[in-house]
Amino acid sequence: MLLMYSLQRSYNYCEIGEKMKRIGSIALASIAIIIMAAMAVSVSSKQEESDMVSLPQPRTDGGISVEKALFERRSIRSFKNESLTLDEVSQLLWAAQGVTDDKGHRTSPSAMASYPLEVYLLAGNVTGLSAGVYHYSPHGHNLTVISLGNKIDELFSSSLRGKKDWRALSPAVIIITGVFERINKVPGQDLSRFVYVETGTAAENLLLEVVSLGLGATYTAGFDENRTRECLGLARGEDPIAVLPVGRKA
Repeated sequence: MLLMYSLQRSYNYCEIGEKMKRIGSIALASIAIIIMAAMAVSVSSKQEESDMVSLPQPRTDGGISVEKALFERRSIRSFKNESLTLDEVSQLLWAAQGVTDDKGHRTSPSAMASYPLEVYLLAGNVTGLSAGVYHYSPHGHNLTVISLGNKIDELFSSSLRGKKDWRALSPAVIIITGVFERINKVPGQDLSRFVYVETGTAAENLLLEVVSLGLGATYTAGFDENRTRECLGLARGEDPIAVLPVGRKA
């Protein structure tokens, strides 16, 4: 009987040991899964951070008066082979659609505060910024990477009247688009014209800032809409309206 009891206890201990091993294996597997998930979240978070570029804070005390900027504004189509700075790009984007107070008001007025405009940057030669296509966020005053690589020459590779498109030689291009559904809020009325009006005001803000910075730019509306839409990755309902190449005056 004693022998049988001892054998039974030994069997029970072995069974408990096997159960503990299985529990331990499951626990280790669970821990491994948790660690892998945490690593994936960390990588994803780092990827999101790397896809966002913080811009220098814009200045609100420029060097010249509004009157002087209006007087000196010209359409410039010839640029030096020199880079723009990230500070200059920051200032230009802010001038077009930057936020100016805690209520979300912007540098450019908007009907019913609908803000249907979006602003994109094609960076070709900007110091401190990789060449690529970026979307400007007014509230965060930052850029989100859409794609990397200089797309300026690719977008403007076609010729104009037998000549190479001068826009292909600009170090940066700012594109203003409109999301029309944001403005059509009044039943029975088509208010899409306001999108074009607001594009004009935003573009003029940018052009005056260009003068203040001693740069050159031109408002252009002749471009390949399909190629531009593809370059920016625009969703249906968002249309490119204005293209503004910017650079240092030659």
